[in-house]
Amino acid sequence: MFNSNHRALPSILLIDDVPSNLQVLYDAVEGFGDIYFATDGQSAIKKAMECIPDVILLDIELPDMNGYEVIHQLRQIPELQESSVIFVTGHSDNVHELRALESGGVDFIQKPIDISITRARVETQLTLKKQKDKIAKSAEDLSLLVNALPAFIAYWDKDDKNVFCNDIEGRWFGISASEMLDLGLTDVMPDNVHDDIQANINRAFQGEKINIDVRLSSIQSSSTFGQLSIIPRSGMDRDLGFLMLITDITSRKMAEQALHDEKERIRVTLNSIGDAVIATDINGFVTFLNPIAESMTGYSLEHARGKEIETIMPLIDLESGMTLKNPIRIALEEERIVGMALNCVLQHSQGTGVEVEDSAAPIRDHKGDITGAIIVFHDVSEARAMAIKMTHLAQHDALTNLPNRLLLSDRAQQAIKQVEGSTKKAALMIFDIDNFKSINELLGHEGGDSLLQQIANHLQTILKPDETLFRQGGNTFILLLSNLDSTIQIMRCISKLQKAFNNSWRVKESDFTLTISAGISIYSEDSFNIDELYRHADTALFTAKQSGKNKILFYSQEFEKKLLLEQELEKSLKNPSSDSHFEVFYQPKVNVYTNKIVGAEALVRWRNAKGDLVFPNDFIPLAEETGLIIPLGEKVLFQACKQAALWYQEGFKIQISVNVSLVQFEDQDFLSTVKHVLHETKLKPELLELELTESVLAKDVGHARSLISNIKKLGVAIALDDFGTGYSSLSYLKDFKIDVLKIDQSFIRDMFKSASNKVIIAAIIQMAKGLQLKLIAEGVETKEHSEQLAAMGCEIMQGYLYSKPIPVQDFNALLALKNNEEIAPLSV
Repeated sequence: MFNSNHRALPSILLIDDVPSNLQVLYDAVEGFGDIYFATDGQSAIKKAMECIPDVILLDIELPDMNGYEVIHQLRQIPELQESSVIFVTGHSDNVHELRALESGGVDFIQKPIDISITRARVETQLTLKKQKDKIAKSAEDLSLLVNALPAFIAYWDKDDKNVFCNDIEGRWFGISASEMLDLGLTDVMPDNVHDDIQANINRAFQGEKINIDVRLSSIQSSSTFGQLSIIPRSGMDRDLGFLMLITDITSRKMAEQALHDEKERIRVTLNSIGDAVIATDINGFVTFLNPIAESMTGYSLEHARGKEIETIMPLIDLESGMTLKNPIRIALEEERIVGMALNCVLQHSQGTGVEVEDSAAPIRDHKGDITGAIIVFHDVSEARAMAIKMTHLAQHDALTNLPNRLLLSDRAQQAIKQVEGSTKKAALMIFDIDNFKSINELLGHEGGDSLLQQIANHLQTILKPDETLFRQGGNTFILLLSNLDSTIQIMRCISKLQKAFNNSWRVKESDFTLTISAGISIYSEDSFNIDELYRHADTALFTAKQSGKNKILFYSQEFEKKLLLEQELEKSLKNPSSDSHFEVFYQPKVNVYTNKIVGAEALVRWRNAKGDLVFPNDFIPLAEETGLIIPLGEKVLFQACKQAALWYQEGFKIQISVNVSLVQFEDQDFLSTVKHVLHETKLKPELLELELTESVLAKDVGHARSLISNIKKLGVAIALDDFGTGYSSLSYLKDFKIDVLKIDQSFIRDMFKSASNKVIIAAIIQMAKGLQLKLIAEGVETKEHSEQLAAMGCEIMQGYLYSKPIPVQDFNALLALKNNEEIAPLSV
């Protein structure tokens, strides 16, 4: 059946001791296949084992044994048991013919040999042999097929005894095919299977097709299912028995069970969720509603099934009342997920309506074909009401119910768009209630909150539609003025606010008159976007408060520039790793008689975030105004002293001078700072000189006298800088223990142009010598200046003639050059 290999030609063995007989036999079988010869019994047996003949023509009378003995021995050999033996003899009696057939021969030929008869009989045997081989091969193939089938096949007789089974290894019921023979159904089948067979077998013999799903007790698994078929052996004759076929349907059963469980899980889920669910077929007819959908539509599943979706779930627009197309229809038509329209209202069967939202989607089968659609929706009435409330709370101040800064951004954007491209303007005013902290302390926070509520309520009554009030927080309010024709309208609004605040405000039996400080920015005069509008108004407010409060100021760029500079300055001091930082430059003081550097003045430079150097005149006044001069001064003092200590270790005795501002000098911790820096840097006190201006000494003479005295006790020198430009009171030289006088560069610069300057310089030099003070001339820029000052008796000079202020690495190079070279002193 399956084996397509063709066997080789048939083989025929001729056995006779007479050569002429062999020749006749050969002539008779010539052309049938391979022919072999033997002339005695022993050689015949040997040749037969070699060629395994299909047909043997055997003479009865042989020299060593007769033909009966030969066939007897041949039949003992398994490979030769299927060979067909035809006896050839000269005996004519029936006794030999009978014996030949009884010994295993298949035919009998008498001598003399008739070639035609012999040929016909051999051909018949070969044909029979060929048919027999085919039948055997087919039976073998069929057996292999049956045994290889993934099914249990068995044949039972009329008494339900097993006749055949393909379960060779006993995988189905734990009984092999050989063990199952002659066993009854009750011995093989589980009770439940046997009962199912007995309940259905008569129907099978009545011509009904029987297929039963049964649970089997397998040795491999406790959850094996099979489909059992009963097939009568022949027609409806019960006596002929029946065939049984069992196929393994465990996977199918498991899939069915899983599908059932999944459907049940989905059913329970859909019935338990808080959303409504409606499913339809491909034509939009309802097939399913969960309990929430039943409640929201007013229809039960029983009444809704088979009806159009529009009947069960009618939708209308909340604002217009127009009927809306159901998302199920759109999902089916456009084959996509569809969101429900906004402001969608579901009409209940009783006539009421509820706001809903969500989406619909088509349902596809395993091939991707659409089989229906499903819509999931829920009641959003409360959620939308809550969202409106939450939006209001997010955009309004909880205390005053005024719009807050979040809503300000939107309203300001609208105001700007309204005046863009026109001559009209928009303005932003930020104002604080002055001294509100005192009111809080007096009335408590509850009283302060009450006052803020009164203010908010009153201001809203006096403001126009284009004037929107916001509360930023605390006691800060914002007023947005839109659609302005001129700044006069702003001034009128300011007047209106001031008048309102000047009224008497009563809280807890106490009356208050209030003032405000405000900053105003105008679009599109000083600001061109929302951020600038707010920032500039805030800058103006800051300036108004700094100026003594109860003021309303308009923004100017100078205010903002000052604030930005202050912010960057503070960042540089607080964050050493920032892009901007401070550097200390040094300007040498030279003894003109020896041409050696004997001192250096430490001068701070600020390198901003862009990498540019900012000079002291641009940031020192701001640092003094904001108090940042204190940490900055400490930073410079520490760096200068540390550098002077390094020079001393390298063999250069350089006195370092550091400028001290009025703010630093008035700081109660200044003396401690000086002590701390000297201790940390290990600088000898006599190598530090602090430079003070006359204005520092004049501010508080008592404090100055005491502090200078304590500084000098440390061993630190005090220099009076810019002498002659300030108060120039000679009493300072008498009352304060000054060590150094510095002649201001303004005198030196014009000493050749102004005789009076030259006289003043000579007087200062003589006075310093008389008081035994060290003298330093600042701003020396030419050789003529240097020679003249030296001739007048000034020994130490400082200025661009010798060097401008330079970084420390350049100063080190200059120091090594100046103080190591032998240069003749200046001749005077």
